Amino acid sequence: MKAFMFPGQGAQRIGMGGELFGAFPELLRRADAVLGYSLAELCLEGPIERLTQTEFTQPALFVVNALSYLQRIADGTRPDFLLGHSVAEYVALFAAGVLDFETALRLVNKRGQLMSLASGGGMAAVLGLSEEQVQAVLVQHGISDVYAANVNTPRQIVLSGRRAAVLEAEPLFMAAGAGFYKMLQVSGAFHTPFMAPARDEFRDFVGAVDFAAPQIPVISNVSGRPHDPVGIRQAMIEQITAPVRWAASLRYLLGLGLAVDDFEEIGPAGVAVVKPMVRRTLSEGGPLPVAVPSAPPAVAEPAASRPEPTPATRQFSAASLGSAAFCSAFNLKYAYLAGGMYHGISSVDMVVALARSGLLGFFGGGGLALSTIEDAIVRIQESIPPGAPYGVNFIAHTHYPELEEQLAELLLIHGVRTIEASAFMEVTPALVRYRAKGLVDEGGGRIVARNRIIAKVSRPDVGAQFFAPAPSRVVDKLLASGAITPGEADLLALVPMADALCVEADSGGHTDQGMPFTLIPAVLRVRDALQPNYPAHPLYVGAAGGIGTPEAAAAAFVMGADFILTGSINQCTVEAGTSDLVKDLLQDMQVYDTDYAPSGEMFEMGSQVQVLKKGIFFPARANKLVALYRQHESIDELDAKTRQQLEERYFQRSLEAVFEELRGHCPAAELERAERSPKHRMALIFKRYFRDASRWALAGDSAHKVDFQIHCGPALGAFNQWVAGSELAPWRARHVDRLAERLMSETAALLLSRFALLQSPGR
Repeated sequence: MKAFMFPGQGAQRIGMGGELFGAFPELLRRADAVLGYSLAELCLEGPIERLTQTEFTQPALFVVNALSYLQRIADGTRPDFLLGHSVAEYVALFAAGVLDFETALRLVNKRGQLMSLASGGGMAAVLGLSEEQVQAVLVQHGISDVYAANVNTPRQIVLSGRRAAVLEAEPLFMAAGAGFYKMLQVSGAFHTPFMAPARDEFRDFVGAVDFAAPQIPVISNVSGRPHDPVGIRQAMIEQITAPVRWAASLRYLLGLGLAVDDFEEIGPAGVAVVKPMVRRTLSEGGPLPVAVPSAPPAVAEPAASRPEPTPATRQFSAASLGSAAFCSAFNLKYAYLAGGMYHGISSVDMVVALARSGLLGFFGGGGLALSTIEDAIVRIQESIPPGAPYGVNFIAHTHYPELEEQLAELLLIHGVRTIEASAFMEVTPALVRYRAKGLVDEGGGRIVARNRIIAKVSRPDVGAQFFAPAPSRVVDKLLASGAITPGEADLLALVPMADALCVEADSGGHTDQGMPFTLIPAVLRVRDALQPNYPAHPLYVGAAGGIGTPEAAAAAFVMGADFILTGSINQCTVEAGTSDLVKDLLQDMQVYDTDYAPSGEMFEMGSQVQVLKKGIFFPARANKLVALYRQHESIDELDAKTRQQLEERYFQRSLEAVFEELRGHCPAAELERAERSPKHRMALIFKRYFRDASRWALAGDSAHKVDFQIHCGPALGAFNQWVAGSELAPWRARHVDRLAERLMSETAALLLSRFALLQSPGR
């Protein structure tokens, strides 16, 4: 097999193309007509200051690279794979028959013009650190306006962002072990969210362009995997803001069996820019373990006769998984979400890291004070580019609706546009008010819901409530109180309460222990039945629970999930807001190391949570407390031996002391009820153990290690087994955005190989 590679900016030279222009006069004439100036004159005479300006560099390199390719294949040579660095990806698309010469040049010319308008940005090359180490420096020092933009080799990273910040970061990276740090001669923060204005204008420009299916597989800069024919337009739009995953592209091809000599650089004569990266990538990272299709991709038919791609014929990529419409609606790179684990385990750092990678994470506000949640929202908003995706978890408070109302008000004040509604059994007034305040009538029957709700459900009937308009009884009550306006009440009747449902199967934390293979199809049918009610408002269904491997993610997507949501695997990452001691325990767990325990908040109702059991007494002790609560009417009924065991082993203080502590924390109504009801007093005391067990775990209190309450599902055990022996085995190498990238990319590769296998003759 052979791969042709095309170099991007940095390969331009005065004199380039001199040996080509005479051989392709017609193409040169057409290029000049598109550009409005003499390309040969620019390339051969310069001046160099003009040739190195982005708006001129990009079209000049496209033409020289494209003509070099045509000259190279004149003898009948045909590569098996094509890839181009950054702007040169358009050359690969031209070579693969996706775009004709003039159309590709028009796109490149427009791209260069838009990118040249960027100012205030800077880029720097960093050698000697891995992408994970680079990310660690950025997170450690709170650098929110610098990104890893080009991953050229596993240890050659190009940073991009606000110029002053890139300059100021040099000593930090050198102190972290970098061997080289050099500013590049550019004025834009290329391949970062700072380029969003250019990306959005380019999206409008490229909207009418037809992209044919590749006749030769083209490796995408965005995913590091072959382009999906139906997703090329979107991937090339994303390419302006997304990192260039060149090292991943090379490692993918190396994993398919290509050797260093099988890679050929096609571009300006005498220039070797991308070829040296192949050998360095091989030595620094080695091949990726990828599945090899059983047969090479077929040559595409002409566009007019080409059938629509099916799951068995398409080229899968991470960007092609799930719903493209969902990704567009939520401004996401991939159909991938990270759920909001309580007490800030889904931390500010986690949400920011995901947002900066174009992924949606929810801050875990459950169990936190409003002031803490507010501080987190402010920090997130200050740390991410405008328009980057983020959200906040909105947990139900069945017995304390005022807490929901206070959170809704906080979210509205700070303009939080996306929430993850969890543990709701019915739609509540606080949710309805949050939804109402974001509704806008744009005319013509189009109503935009700016405040978006993704509801996590484990029952189809609850899902049906969220895919229905707000309950009239709730709307009437809010209207009567003045909480919403008559106009908002009218609009609420025309839209569903939620934009998406996330079907939560058996998972860490609160769980109904549902099976995804029964729940997802059932909820999809609910969606399909209700979708006709909202022709202008698509309804989406995602999957959560048990997703920690490519196999699990693939199953969810094949069943029809528009997106996936992960949880447990993110708790064992650098960014997770829990203790290192907890992460040490989670790093070594297996799929059989979890158990079910009563929920501390709702154990009177029989609710359960799934927790880690390996080396921990919490599940057994929690179950015993619930058993005692059910068997007795008061603390005074406990026998002396049992009481002593609770005080010495569980609480490590007297039960009276526990209740005295509660006086300073519990609402007055709860304390009054406890005075009237000895059984309720016992419940409050027992619940304190659950709160302590969580607090000890979050703080990493080693003296109480056996009592740690660690919400976790077996998905993390499966993940640990999947990455065993790889660079992701230790949790200190696990970054939440890199996990997402790895999981989605390997899911795409798995689906490609499985569908190829299903088509194999004689199977």
